[in-house]
Amino acid sequence: MPVNLVSNNLMDQFDLLLRNTSVELNIISPFIGTQTANFLADWLIKNPTVSCNVITRFYREDFVERVSSIYGLERLLQANAKIYALIDLHSKLYLFDSHSTIIGSANFTKGGFISNHEICVIMDDEPEITDKAAEYFYDLLNQIQAAGDQGVVTQEWIEKEKIHVAQLAANQKNKTVTYSNEHKKGVTLKKIVQPDLFESLIENNQEHSKSVSTYWLKFEGTGEDRVPNEWDYIKMKGKRKRDLNTTYFPRKPSGIGKGDTLFLTIVSYDEQGHPTPMIIGYATTDGFNQSNVVDDVQEIKDSPWKSRFPYYVEFAKGKVIKAPIKNGIRLVDIYNNLGKGVFPTLRNRANVSQATLQSMHFRRSHIRITPEANKILMEELKNRFIKYGEIELK
Repeated sequence: MPVNLVSNNLMDQFDLLLRNTSVELNIISPFIGTQTANFLADWLIKNPTVSCNVITRFYREDFVERVSSIYGLERLLQANAKIYALIDLHSKLYLFDSHSTIIGSANFTKGGFISNHEICVIMDDEPEITDKAAEYFYDLLNQIQAAGDQGVVTQEWIEKEKIHVAQLAANQKNKTVTYSNEHKKGVTLKKIVQPDLFESLIENNQEHSKSVSTYWLKFEGTGEDRVPNEWDYIKMKGKRKRDLNTTYFPRKPSGIGKGDTLFLTIVSYDEQGHPTPMIIGYATTDGFNQSNVVDDVQEIKDSPWKSRFPYYVEFAKGKVIKAPIKNGIRLVDIYNNLGKGVFPTLRNRANVSQATLQSMHFRRSHIRITPEANKILMEELKNRFIKYGEIELK
């Protein structure tokens, strides 16, 4: 489901994407509802390692008119979400780690996610769009944070506002009492660097189509099914009944284009037996096209795993070390070397923990890396080819 148009019951899709989120959830929504906030707060409490940032409005009128819930904000705050207030906010955006994005008309309310007529686009495994959407989000967040405390929603804000909201809501029923609910809190930005998210996404796709190459980590194996580290690449492919010059995906890897480089990263163990992804080589690809899918019944019957991983990319050329997997490059060493500079989606973020870095690849079949990471990996692999020898692909 790389790109999917959703016009009803967005809540089911949101729930599904949450289940695959392990590091970070970022939300932009002018209105926050009680029911949706409670749902998310319950999930955050069960998943305390996930960081959640919410950019919203803090308008007394919204709370009094019940289009947004002060109690929903309180519940999210108590679940350790970080909430920021922006005046004149209208965008709606939902970012799940760096794998999926929702953009559309829906506020994070019961109406927006369940009952209203809304339309949203869900982009799953579309890294160029996700990167641009993350850039948009963090540009906005950084500007709000630069304004200091005036954009940070606190429990003190909420306690004071609940008193006013209760009084004004009661006065609404008394037509002889006049009242004002024009109070607003938050940051007013004179200029948003990327004022039109959709326009910026289109521009980004045009830029990407002109680029020569993109670099990826391509994972083989999972945390539940780690590859023995004494195997080499050929033995791994033979034992797991995988094609030597092809790599498979559970979903369409539509972002992978002709000439892109995949660093072959095996979910295994290092020389000391510590579980970690090990990079053992690289391959350039012919890219993914819509015909790269296993749909032959007999082929799936002969190789049942292909029903779970039906999409594939073929290698044009490449090399792997002529040695056991344990002699490859530990991914954690690349993190230690470059930090957030490994991933384009993290490069412009202010604070990125080691835990976030090490969780970026969780449940991912592939993930885009920066040219800086590509350079370091190529240099490290060259040294290993000299030391251990190399196996040519294609």
